[in-house]
Amino acid sequence: MTTKEQIKVSLPHYNPMERMKSLRSLSLMFALLVGGVLFSTAMGNEPREEKATNLFEYGGVTKCEDNLENLFRNFPIFIENGKDIDFRKYEFVGVVKNKRTAKKFVKKNFKNLFPINWTKMTETMNEDVETSSIRYHVDKIWQSKSELKEMMNTVVNEYVHIGDEVYVIHFVDNLKKYEHYVFINPETKKIVLEGNIFGIELPMAYVAYKERDKKKD
Repeated sequence: MTTKEQIKVSLPHYNPMERMKSLRSLSLMFALLVGGVLFSTAMGNEPREEKATNLFEYGGVTKCEDNLENLFRNFPIFIENGKDIDFRKYEFVGVVKNKRTAKKFVKKNFKNLFPINWTKMTETMNEDVETSSIRYHVDKIWQSKSELKEMMNTVVNEYVHIGDEVYVIHFVDNLKKYEHYVFINPETKKIVLEGNIFGIELPMAYVAYKERDKKKD
């Protein structure tokens, strides 16, 4: 039996995940803001009911570039169809000097939009065997131009800060080239998950499950 449910999410509401014994299926209509809406580990001071990590921090971070190295390594491991994205390279492109600079890079993300969605699924084969997976898929852009502009301005004004380092990720999906700009605090080495298309939260229970599954191969 496969358990699957879909939830639509829109800024600025934040819906904490309820306690659960198994992974629920979760699909997001528009994931550019998914990091800040549901999956950001830095959002708010509310106590978490379940420990979690993300594709950037899992593996340890001592310098800014570690975030990108972790993403490239973790994506094909923890995303079921992760090998479908070919991460080519990442590059340091500069530092956010002012809000104008921030808007320039964030605007590039919205112009070359990759509307990635995530689906979390739990499949029970029998009473004793349960499998979990997270998959990505590319959907249509449902938001209007005015809604996209509002989202872009929210990322620029609320989440990207002066002094953040800017990196661009080059990747290929379905033989199409994409670029996505990300922002990293040089002091804390934490990446901005809000507005980050790869900013999906990974419950530690799921990470442990996938690590055990990897050792079996």
